[in-house]
Amino acid sequence: MKIGIKTFADEIGYEIVSKVGGYADFVEIMPVPGKEYKQFGNFNLEFRVHAPHQDFGMDPADRSLWTRTEQCIRLAKEAADFFHSPTIIVHPGIYHGTESIANAINCLTRFNDSRFLIENLPAEVPNERKYICSTAEEAKQFIEALGCGLCLDFEHATQTGYVLGTGYKPIIGEFLKLNPDYFHINGGYTREFIMHKSIFEGDFDIPFFIGCVPADSIVVLETPQNAEVMQEEIKFLKSIFGKIGSN
Repeated sequence: MKIGIKTFADEIGYEIVSKVGGYADFVEIMPVPGKEYKQFGNFNLEFRVHAPHQDFGMDPADRSLWTRTEQCIRLAKEAADFFHSPTIIVHPGIYHGTESIANAINCLTRFNDSRFLIENLPAEVPNERKYICSTAEEAKQFIEALGCGLCLDFEHATQTGYVLGTGYKPIIGEFLKLNPDYFHINGGYTREFIMHKSIFEGDFDIPFFIGCVPADSIVVLETPQNAEVMQEEIKFLKSIFGKIGSN
């Protein structure tokens, strides 16, 4: 079992890694377009790469954004080469209509990489947007077409369960049938769609999430960039997973 933190390749991220890196087994880093990431090579740490997502204009499901998407994917691949990352987490995109999944698969096939892991996204974020790959059925299409793996984001699955009215445990159960070994975990508030909180905050069933993670998996904390709290979160997860591993 490896426990890591997620951060961005920017000034705040550098400060976080300098303070938390010694506690984490690795860092999941997102290269930021227009910013340098190679200074993170100063740290004697394992890094894994998350490609820039929709907040940076990247959307494989939108043909009009394929040029920007290509820029973001290439940046992620270059960063993965630099850090010797065995994985590249990719968001499949935003729902624009019935062709969205086909467009996203066609786009990602052009830049396909054996390191790709498709991340499940929320079915909908109120007053924001709808996403694709919010269900295991949709994720399976990407996995089979690209020959890639899955990054199971518990928060996104929780949001999907709430939007669909099914509850999140059945949604997560379907994703687990796809045999993920890479997970994003954080706290949050289900009904208010307040996201990316500390695992010590909110109404998410963190013990249930932990119980879903197989041994020898990769777990990434997607929590606020607070070094002191992150240190406590890592200690907590390592203590829990250590007990599970000894049983």
